[in-house]
Amino acid sequence: MIEGITLEKKEHYATLMVDIPKTRNALSVPIVEYMDTLVDEVKADDNIRALIITGGGEKSFVAGADIAQLVKMSPEESRYSIEAGHKLFSKIETMDIPVVAAVNGYCLGGGLEIAMCCDIRICSANAKFGLPEINIGMIPGWGGTLRLSRLIGESRAKNMLLRGKMITAQQAFDYGLIAEMYEDVATMRQKAEELAVELASKAPLTMKFDKRLVYDAAGKQPTDIAQRDAMTLGFLFTTHDAIEGLTAFLEKRPPKYEGR
Repeated sequence: MIEGITLEKKEHYATLMVDIPKTRNALSVPIVEYMDTLVDEVKADDNIRALIITGGGEKSFVAGADIAQLVKMSPEESRYSIEAGHKLFSKIETMDIPVVAAVNGYCLGGGLEIAMCCDIRICSANAKFGLPEINIGMIPGWGGTLRLSRLIGESRAKNMLLRGKMITAQQAFDYGLIAEMYEDVATMRQKAEELAVELASKAPLTMKFDKRLVYDAAGKQPTDIAQRDAMTLGFLFTTHDAIEGLTAFLEKRPPKYEGR
């Protein structure tokens, strides 16, 4: 265990929180490794159908990597830190369940990189976003360059990357980086939980396939997409959840999905 890194499980969803105020919730290698084990715990729990990732307090979601550690690293240790981060972030990005980033305050460097791995990002109005690594002679090492350009476009991504530029919550919303923005952190946290409950109520198998279809869409031709969609729907029509969803719609009642 690492003090300040917690996983709280509620009915059908969980919250993974980084709460280390003295470092503004910065990510060290041990923290990344421990978060990786907690994500594995979530993946192994069939009762959890949605995950929230957030920071403690009001001032910081995750303010990047721990620079005090970075400056002491050997090249070998640096390479390992990059591998550990990519392992965690890819695991989050490809989870079968939806992941919500609930951003409170500074979301910089590794913090923005982890937020971009999540499926839906919401924030409080005090949030600030950036990949400022160029200001210390570094690059975003955990996939930030690729994910940022995918989410907001190459021109805006380069403007942030090459200048080490931070953007406001409103700009992040306007860019499409953030799906929803709320006036204060307390409201944002409440909305994050409501969103997790909503997502957890959806058909788990369909949720998994929706995520995969979006993730794998880049570079595919329309004919490939048509074949892929037909195969996916063909399979879903054989599942309990699809039959339940259709039947519940006709009977005008809420569906009861079982993930099978």
